[in-house]
Amino acid sequence: MNELLQEAENDWYGDTAFFGAMAHQPDLFKQIVSLLREFSQSKHIDPETLELIRLKIAEAHQCAYCSTVRTQKVREEVAPKEEAIFGDIDADTLTQREYLAVYLAEQLSETPHQITDEFFGDLREVYSEAEISELLLFISMEIGLDRFCIALELDTADASSYPDDLVYPYER
Repeated sequence: MNELLQEAENDWYGDTAFFGAMAHQPDLFKQIVSLLREFSQSKHIDPETLELIRLKIAEAHQCAYCSTVRTQKVREEVAPKEEAIFGDIDADTLTQREYLAVYLAEQLSETPHQITDEFFGDLREVYSEAEISELLLFISMEIGLDRFCIALELDTADASSYPDDLVYPYER
């Protein structure tokens, strides 16, 4: 457990609160971390797109913790694109793949029953069926993990460089 918490602090988010909350169920925690690793090492969806998705979901749910922390390995690459995903998504700043992935995350978070066949057609122009499945699985997992953080009103760890005393729901 300590190794995974150290990894959270040094390699993942620069904060241990999220991993620490999951560590109360060690076996599940290890499985979730393993799954998160698989997504971050995907050959199909780049880690920067996954981070943009994660941040859009955090905004959609107003998760203070998820809106505050950043995935350290892609923080610098994603930072210039963050403003393009908050509020109305700016398609001009993002690649077509990024735009469609972030839009899918928004739709799955807010109005999943309204995702159209036409939109899936747009996805199929730039993503394979396997990649679309991967996107849907990642987004669905992130939605659930967002709800986990919201239910706990998770705050950042005292030792992290992030602000603490986070307020829920998060307002940008």
